[in-house]
Amino acid sequence: MAESFQAGIENCVATCASVQRGQSVYIVTEEGVADAAVVEALTESARERGADVRVVSGPVIPRDRPEAIPSAVLDAYDRADVLFAHYPSLKREVLHPHFPGESRVRVPNRARTVSLMSSEWAGFPYSVQRALATTLDTLSAPGKSWRITSPNGTDVKGSFGSRESTVAQAYFVEDEGGRARRNFPGGVHSPVVAVATEGVIVADHIAGFGGMPESVRLELKDGRVVSLQGGDPLMHQSLGGTDGFIDSWHAGVNPKTIVPIARAKNPGQWYSYSHCSPAIVHFHVGRSHDPVDVACFDQTIEIDGRAVYDGGGLTIWDEPEVDNAVKTSGMAGSMMVNTPMTLS
Repeated sequence: MAESFQAGIENCVATCASVQRGQSVYIVTEEGVADAAVVEALTESARERGADVRVVSGPVIPRDRPEAIPSAVLDAYDRADVLFAHYPSLKREVLHPHFPGESRVRVPNRARTVSLMSSEWAGFPYSVQRALATTLDTLSAPGKSWRITSPNGTDVKGSFGSRESTVAQAYFVEDEGGRARRNFPGGVHSPVVAVATEGVIVADHIAGFGGMPESVRLELKDGRVVSLQGGDPLMHQSLGGTDGFIDSWHAGVNPKTIVPIARAKNPGQWYSYSHCSPAIVHFHVGRSHDPVDVACFDQTIEIDGRAVYDGGGLTIWDEPEVDNAVKTSGMAGSMMVNTPMTLS
């Protein structure tokens, strides 16, 4: 395990964050959520690369006071060239207004335990993950058509709009070197803006809910949800609290994604891990920084008639950028195969 653990740390610090000599690196950790060995190893690795490293810890941010971000944490985000974040209670939509145009490298790290940092998920070469994501970004050019189907009955289509959207801006900020936010292990491709969306989404998961004893069927017309069938009143209430427009969607790009928590036990944490898998695509319902995510499993995604996902698996391994990244990384072919999701 020691070798795979160090490989995960190196993948995070050197390949994902690209820590350089002279940079100011902050490791921000919510109390009790990360193994000390992970924080220590990240610190040591960054210092070995010549960075000035500081570790900042803080208490959980109360759900009823999401704006109560500790000043030391905000200072870290303000001063860092590179920031590793282990702070699940600090939500993206709350942080975004403080740094709407950030250019630092920000790495939300989900491999917060020795076990996860030693896994194939953390070991999946970030260079390959990024090549997959950027290739999908390129293929999803404005004006092209898309269609998404799933075994549960989803059949929805539309076209790609411009890169500017409320949700996309909250998720990722473009900088000279790519996305400022680099999820590790990750990950998903950039949200693609949905235009003229029509059809039906049959939800396999709605963010915030522990299961789907009965599917929710969303009928779409002119880019907006026009009717809901199935599910329970709370699901309808959650979706009804948005403006109903499908702002954007994206899917996972790390085939070795691991979900270390049961869906029923903590649906929020389960989803934060599972949506990194290629076996899930999710739609952002609502044009805001805090949309409702509606997900489908084992989807097939077509762009201008070409399948880029088939049955929840990526099919773009032969694209030049991806193929070159795979060969350069030397990763085994088995890394292209999805780790099964834990759905219970």
